[in-house]
Amino acid sequence: MAEEKKEQQPQVIVGSMPYRVSMAEVDAYGVMYYSRFFELFERGRTELFRALGIEYRKVLQQEGVLMPVVEAACRYMAPVVYDDLITLETAITNVGTRGIRFDYRVLRDEAVLAVGFTQHIFIDPQGRPVSYGKKIFEILKEKGLIKEGQLAQEEQPQEGKKEDISEKLKKLIVKRVEEGKPPTENN
Repeated sequence: MAEEKKEQQPQVIVGSMPYRVSMAEVDAYGVMYYSRFFELFERGRTELFRALGIEYRKVLQQEGVLMPVVEAACRYMAPVVYDDLITLETAITNVGTRGIRFDYRVLRDEAVLAVGFTQHIFIDPQGRPVSYGKKIFEILKEKGLIKEGQLAQEEQPQEGKKEDISEKLKKLIVKRVEEGKPPTENN
């Protein structure tokens, strides 16, 4: 019997972090206040970067690179309440020359409570855009986390152009979020 070859899926760089909801984070009804999710997302991306050896203070600030958020969204699917032990999954889904995108899932056990994303640009201390994505991409490649593909193109895709790794990653995580599967689960 011939073995079926599975199409190799690109790596999705995902960090997972447990988190217990405190009283200070909930409203009068005991439900986590909506803006606290964005603070949680910040913790998730900081810890993911730290795990990848890209500590913000040691790497980015020393090189004069800032990463402001230019777009953010969160879809709330179920309430997160006081004393919940939740898990935040953070994924890098696009690294471009001048920006990076993170996608997030908030889970309690297997239930997806919220999904969101933040889009960041790389700027210098004077607020001018800088090309820093290639360096992050190379760090991820050196660690064996990106095995194929190229840096995301900042231009519009041309007809007939081969889809790059960042587009595949975006589609993969969106598909898996919609299916309710963890982003690292193999098909």
